[in-house]
Amino acid sequence: MPEVEAIEPSWAPVRAVPPVPSSLFAQVLSVVWALIPIVTFGWGAPFTFTYAALRLRSKALGLCAGAYGVVAIGSFYLAGDGSDNSWQSNAGVAIALVAGAVATAQAFAIRGTVVAGKGENDSALRDAARQLRLRKRARTIAEKNPSLAHELKIGRPDRRRHFDDGGLIDVNHVPLPYLMQMAGIDPQTAERIGEVRDGIGGFTSVDDLSVTLGLRPNALDHAASRLIFIR
Repeated sequence: MPEVEAIEPSWAPVRAVPPVPSSLFAQVLSVVWALIPIVTFGWGAPFTFTYAALRLRSKALGLCAGAYGVVAIGSFYLAGDGSDNSWQSNAGVAIALVAGAVATAQAFAIRGTVVAGKGENDSALRDAARQLRLRKRARTIAEKNPSLAHELKIGRPDRRRHFDDGGLIDVNHVPLPYLMQMAGIDPQTAERIGEVRDGIGGFTSVDDLSVTLGLRPNALDHAASRLIFIR
């Protein structure tokens, strides 16, 4: 089989999720982040939780940041009001210290989640779910109206198109390099697909493809969600 050149898909692949930071440097930075509230006497707590809220896309942590902000402003006002020995000043310092201690404890409680970037994982999950929804819609179109599917070029990443099918691969029409490089089908199986599909007019399903080619059970399970059979 001739060597296959690399191909560039016309559909936009899902953005890769950055790896979870696990270096010692990242861990040290996370400890410093969690200590900010106590070392700033509570006045840095709003910044600590604003960062956590943005990273995790958490409304609850955003509310915490706002609450710590209110406490910080109030304690700062009391601490600066009157003489150093006035009850207002002492109350302001006490409130700041308590808020700093509570915020630091809370920050350490969520530190692992913040370091792992749960928000990034959630974003990846949403992207994956969206791709599955697009594939389901495209499959419905292909089942009900094959002519429209051909017009929309569903399953044809080798063709210029504007319809997003979620990354489907039309086994009956797509060039063989796409079966290998985008669907993960091994070269020998892809070559057999190319030899057989033209002679029988195409396959109808993954099961039909497996039976016709005599593949072992579950041989195409890894690619099944990406494959479509338009005739």
